[in-house]
Amino acid sequence: MHPRQPKRFEMTNTLWAFSVTTYQRPGVQEACLDLQDNMGADVNLLLYCCWCGALTKDEIDKVLAALAPWQSQVVSGLRSVRRALKLLVAEMGDLADDAGALRRKVAGLELEAEKLQQTMLEAHSAAHPAAGPPSPQTAVQNLALYIGHLESTRDGKALGALESLLGAAFPNARHGDIKAAISDLN
Repeated sequence: MHPRQPKRFEMTNTLWAFSVTTYQRPGVQEACLDLQDNMGADVNLLLYCCWCGALTKDEIDKVLAALAPWQSQVVSGLRSVRRALKLLVAEMGDLADDAGALRRKVAGLELEAEKLQQTMLEAHSAAHPAAGPPSPQTAVQNLALYIGHLESTRDGKALGALESLLGAAFPNARHGDIKAAISDLN
């Protein structure tokens, strides 16, 4: 007799499709950017934590280690350039239109870099399929493991942002289930 293997679950859509759909829902962009700017969170990893199903601490550690160079050197580098250009465009006088065009190109490159990062995350997911389907509860467990790596602490504003993200990632979940899942982060 062979020990019974747990059923493995796979997402039916891509991380990118899930991310675009979720990010476009009301309040999500603001919530994700707040978590990025105030906690140092990587938006792609926040979305991945909601998309992939249950992760272990070891899997989160490996994902973070594998993506760190790409995230810090490419994605964050492009974001810094785009943000610097935003401030400088107004000061460019006659060259403002050209500087604005350059900023849009950099924004496009940043988006391409983020999409490639999500492809890397999907590759991890394919190599380590989750033992259960995504749910608000598994997403919170994943987010707790990920947020544990960040230097910032969770405050009421961060918890509200995470609640917005979870509500958008799981639009069919009951609001009470989202609230209960979030309370586990306290």
